[in-house]
Amino acid sequence: MFDRMRSGWQLTKKAWSVVRAHKGLAKLPLTGGFLALAAWLVIAVPGMFMLGSSTDSIVAVGVVLLALGSYLAAFAVIYYNVILAAAADEALQGREPDIAAARSVARNRIPVIAGWALVSALVSVFFAVLRDRGGTAGRIAAGIGAAIWGLVTFLVIPVLALEGIGPVAAVKRSGQLVKERFGQQVTGNLVIGGIAGLVMIAGGIVGGLGVVMVASGSTAGVAGGALLAVVGLVIVVGGAVYSGATRGVFGVALYHYVAEDKAVGPFTTDDLASAARRR
Repeated sequence: MFDRMRSGWQLTKKAWSVVRAHKGLAKLPLTGGFLALAAWLVIAVPGMFMLGSSTDSIVAVGVVLLALGSYLAAFAVIYYNVILAAAADEALQGREPDIAAARSVARNRIPVIAGWALVSALVSVFFAVLRDRGGTAGRIAAGIGAAIWGLVTFLVIPVLALEGIGPVAAVKRSGQLVKERFGQQVTGNLVIGGIAGLVMIAGGIVGGLGVVMVASGSTAGVAGGALLAVVGLVIVVGGAVYSGATRGVFGVALYHYVAEDKAVGPFTTDDLASAARRR
């Protein structure tokens, strides 16, 4: 267990070294996340409020807005993750990433990305409904199902970016590849997610303390609290960017190792093989 976590930590450090060497990579998940948040706030949130109306027509509009906002948010995240994967692939091959060229890859994949965004959104809705209406058993089943889905689809983005196949075929391809190197996917994800989670929790605590200070009403409290709230937000966003960018690079490196049996970038075959667990 500890050996796997150590291996995951090494994989994560090397993925982050690629992001640090090519800082343009970090901007991509940040942009995708910002656009997703905008779609959610502008379209989905008003739809959520409409669901509480007593008028059927308003409720229907609310459902449409909620679905549309959720879909556009998913599309934005996936679109920029595909750009990230294409750019990370260049970096891992030893070339300076051409972000414009990576954007062109994503534009050429728009129909496929749109299809995967729809599949992803529908699956998310299914698990949400199961969690909300299935009682305790439903919540357990939704948690397990979402975890399995996340594992199986981990390599969908690299597959979409580098192979350009359809969404359903991409899920099958990702599942096949993950089965080949289940160990790296889990340990790398645990470490990346764990670090990002700790950073975001720290940011949430700092920001929460700032909100409490602002609520005190004193001049010093408002000024200091506002500063802490901003610092907390920056920390949370930084954790999210770290997670998104590092996962993107790690996913592309793992894709090459599993699909082509070769190591790219700072990763070595031993790095990746040390965390492997074949079924």
